[in-house]
Amino acid sequence: MMNPFLQQMINHKLNTLSAEELIALASQYNIQLTDSQAAKVVRILREEKIDVANAKQRERILKKIEAVTNPQVAQTIQVMFQSIIR
Repeated sequence: MMNPFLQQMINHKLNTLSAEELIALASQYNIQLTDSQAAKVVRILREEKIDVANAKQRERILKKIEAVTNPQVAQTIQVMFQSIIR
C-alpha cells in the first residue's frame, strides 16, 4: 500500500500535468509522444480527478490513452503507473 501523502502528491501532479511536462516525463521512460498525443493524453487525464490507487480508473484511462496514441505508449504508461504505485 502506498503512503497516503505520497499518493496525494502523485494524484495532484497527474491532475495538473501539462503536455510539455508529460513529454519530458515520457522521454525519461523512452516514450515517443508527439505534441498532439501529449495534449490528448492531458485532456484525458483532466476529464476526471485521478486516483492512482483506483485500478478500474487506471484501466479506463489507459484504454482512452491507447485510443489516442497507440498500444505501445499505453503499455508503457501502464508500466509507469505500476512503478509509481509500488
